[in-house]
Amino acid sequence: MRTALTVVALSLLLGPVAGCDGGERKSIADQIGPASKNLSEVKTAPVVSPEELAKRRKEAGFVTKEEADAKIAAENAKMFEKGDREYIKARVKEYRALTADTRKLLDDIEKETAKWAAAKDPAKAFEKSGKDLDKRGKDLGKTLDKLSEKGVKGGNTQAILNKAFRPLDELLGALGPELGKEAAFPETLKTIRAALDEAEAAFTEIEKDETLVASKFAEGEGAEAADAGEKPKK
Repeated sequence: MRTALTVVALSLLLGPVAGCDGGERKSIADQIGPASKNLSEVKTAPVVSPEELAKRRKEAGFVTKEEADAKIAAENAKMFEKGDREYIKARVKEYRALTADTRKLLDDIEKETAKWAAAKDPAKAFEKSGKDLDKRGKDLGKTLDKLSEKGVKGGNTQAILNKAFRPLDELLGALGPELGKEAAFPETLKTIRAALDEAEAAFTEIEKDETLVASKFAEGEGAEAADAGEKPKK
């Protein structure tokens, strides 16, 4: 009897313990699951280049602060340029007179320099007409300053005129009996005349632009007449 009880006790201690559902209990390793992957085995998302990222943002309609600021600046510049063109349209006759007088001055300088070079006494020949040419050139510069309010008005058209008047200033500063012999003299005349051509083409374009309201910048009766669609009274 004691032997039988001992066998039963040992079997209870050493035999497998059944779970509540009658199956065997899983080992600790099985309960934990498979080991984690090494870092080298973990897949990472592909790196996107700055160019590709910018492209995706643009396609999605994303606008950076720099792009927004640039857009506002461009719109403001366009608005100011329209105002400058209207300003010129109100004074286009004066601007055309200025370029015409400048052409005449260039023609006279070209003629006089040839006379100076051919004269027996170039210095004496220069004295007869040089000072007058210089004065005419400076007066034209003053006229441009008055029209453009010293470069403040005129926008892109003023920039074109500067391409003519800056080299003209240099030419006036170089006036002398030997100017016609200078290698750069013909090219300087060509540069100034080309800029005057460009300016006059801009005047024509401004005159034909019906979106420009010149009366905004006209004065006195001229402004009232322009608003009424009439020619200014003289």
